[in-house]
Amino acid sequence: MDINILKEDLQNPKNPRFLQSAVNLCLHYNNLGKFLETIDVTNKALKNRVYHNAIIGNRGYAYLKLKKYNLAIKYFKKILTKNKNDNFTKFNYAVCLKLTNNNTGYLKLINETIANDQTFLNSFLDLYEYYRNLNKVTECLKLLNLYDKKINRTLKNLLQINLFPIVYKSKEETEKIIDNIDVEIKNSISELKLRDCKDLKVLLNHYLPPTNFYLSYANYKTLEIQKNYSILLENISNNFDIKKEHAIVKNRRKKVAFVSSILNRHTVTNLFINWYKLINKDKFEPWLIDTGSIQDDHYAKLVKNNDKYYRTIGNLEIDINFLRKQNFDFVIFFDYHMSRYNQFLSRFKFGHKTCVTWGHPLTTYNKGIDFFLSGEELENSLTEKNYSEKLIKLNNLSVCYSDIPQDDIEKNNYVEKKEDEINIGILQSMFKILPDEDEVFVNILNNFKKTNLYFLSSGLNSIDKLFKNRIAEKLSKKNNIEKLYFLPKTKRKFYLDYIKNMDFLIDSLSWSGGNTHFEALSLNKPILTVHGSTLKQNVTSGLLKRINCKSLIQENKNDFFKKIEYFINNKSFISKNSLIIEKNKMLLFNDMSTINSLEDFLSKN
Repeated sequence: MDINILKEDLQNPKNPRFLQSAVNLCLHYNNLGKFLETIDVTNKALKNRVYHNAIIGNRGYAYLKLKKYNLAIKYFKKILTKNKNDNFTKFNYAVCLKLTNNNTGYLKLINETIANDQTFLNSFLDLYEYYRNLNKVTECLKLLNLYDKKINRTLKNLLQINLFPIVYKSKEETEKIIDNIDVEIKNSISELKLRDCKDLKVLLNHYLPPTNFYLSYANYKTLEIQKNYSILLENISNNFDIKKEHAIVKNRRKKVAFVSSILNRHTVTNLFINWYKLINKDKFEPWLIDTGSIQDDHYAKLVKNNDKYYRTIGNLEIDINFLRKQNFDFVIFFDYHMSRYNQFLSRFKFGHKTCVTWGHPLTTYNKGIDFFLSGEELENSLTEKNYSEKLIKLNNLSVCYSDIPQDDIEKNNYVEKKEDEINIGILQSMFKILPDEDEVFVNILNNFKKTNLYFLSSGLNSIDKLFKNRIAEKLSKKNNIEKLYFLPKTKRKFYLDYIKNMDFLIDSLSWSGGNTHFEALSLNKPILTVHGSTLKQNVTSGLLKRINCKSLIQENKNDFFKKIEYFINNKSFISKNSLIIEKNKMLLFNDMSTINSLEDFLSKN
């Protein structure tokens, strides 16, 4: 297909090839993710009174991908008015309804398109993801069993493996679920070796399986699960006709690709974006590779007038070919574990050396990853044993975290601060808090009448209720649960006000806080934690060591509770620690020595 000829055909609306060329151009641009170009083509067609359904449908699809859902619906409705049995349009319409929170309309339409062979697979996968995002594990399992004979076996295994609760009911349930998943992963590895996976390759070109992101939060068999899951993904990635290795010619001025799927307002971007922004441009040529970010105002600033930027289109072969042509010396993934596309993209080398970092602080067991970039304050003799990659300890915390302007805070009414009460914040994502930690919260609620516990809502009522019931069942007096509160997810300026109204914070021990605790320390709030044996349990310890607040770090859970008790009973001690934090907190922010150590690492390797 010669694109230039197609463009020439569009210059003359009387050309008999006008319609077909317009449709082919739309398909071409949509495949490349160039949806604005699709809109331009359809503008020309509509201006010349070419109202064919293929033009209308491609225009609607482009608006859908541009997240202009109401405009997309307008064009999908035009098609369905003439042909109510157009299942492809009906499916796209259903997706728009889901994304505009019309769940009733979505479920009605998606259950119609799932019954049609042509739209079955897209509908099945979309409905599965819908239920999974709502943590409706039972509904997902019903769907998998109902259509068992219609879906690829390896795909079914992958989907089943990634079905686990956001919040677990008990330690016993946690271990039972993970044991079962471990068996399923091993069985899938064995089964994959015996099966012909040609149809899987076709499937993977438009759908990649979910990551095992949430599973790694459950602090049980973490490394074993991670290793086996990585082997499974490696075997699956072999189904693509893409070589795993390619020749790299080293550049005099080293080219460094910073890769992320969340180059928007997000924790990971807050932590690591200054690596990209502040690296010495005379010595290095930094590129920004976006693998699916939400395009908010933060994102717009990063990519504006940026000629060293590439947004992947979602086709591994096309994306890998483009990225290999750039001849990168280093590729650094900010959020390897959080992006299904990054987990596959990283398996096909497109740089001389590849790194991950602690945006998700867990080793990868990916043969394509050479280095894990951490910080000297974040590691200890126990944590250093947990990497498949070569561990690189950059200066201090490794990140050059920007200072937080205090005028960014805006008052909200969700937290009331009273003189005679103590507010304690455990402001981490709900899935970080495992049943093992419940005894800490139960002890506080049982023993201190004037103490309130504040958690961050998951955004799902069923999950919040499950967690609250888990705590309530262990209380000596059931009405003590009235001192446990959920705070809604909100914008950062309001979130900072949550923190401001806490007396102190306590860490989630299975997976330590990072971004939240940078923010808390910027507001002089003490944080209590326990020394961790893995990086994921040790981030807050690293922050506190950096500002000479080692007394806030305990050796075990028993000492942890004693320290919490002491803080509750001694408000003056809270104030004393706040003053120490205020004196030393500047060490956490704008630390250019971390940029210098990153540059030193890149120069020497």
